[in-house]
Amino acid sequence: MTMEPVASGEAFDWKKVLLSFEGRTRRSHFWIGWLICLGLGVVLGWIPILGLLLSLALIWPNLAITVKRLHDMGHTGWLAAIPFVLGLVGGVVGAMMVGTGVFMNQAAFENEDAAVIMSTIAPALGIFGLIGLVSLGFLLWIGLTDSKPGPNKYGPNPKGL
Repeated sequence: MTMEPVASGEAFDWKKVLLSFEGRTRRSHFWIGWLICLGLGVVLGWIPILGLLLSLALIWPNLAITVKRLHDMGHTGWLAAIPFVLGLVGGVVGAMMVGTGVFMNQAAFENEDAAVIMSTIAPALGIFGLIGLVSLGFLLWIGLTDSKPGPNKYGPNPKGL
């Protein structure tokens, strides 16, 4: 891990940014941490079983940087649960919709009737698309919104302002 100076004169600790849920982090450090997690996730996606397990381990640093970014904005870290819960619930609902459609239209799937298959899958794809848009909006909100000036209940401003 590299150390670099911050505005307040103390050393910057990447382990704290990626593993701790306490304190605040600035936008630039959030994006660097997010890109590290994204890059590792893409690389690990090519490794069959071990990659899946290690990708699951990336949930922790993703949550850590998200919580600290929310703290920097003056919000509770529990808001980070919104995209995860939405993705989980939406994924289950979408899978149930596809499963129900397949169960109710078995003949269409056996005959490979494209119109019926698409009418079965399209609502689930719409749900997945909506989840993706909400998650992207959340990411942009926490990644682009400026810090609350001065110290807050989560710690001093990481910019030193």
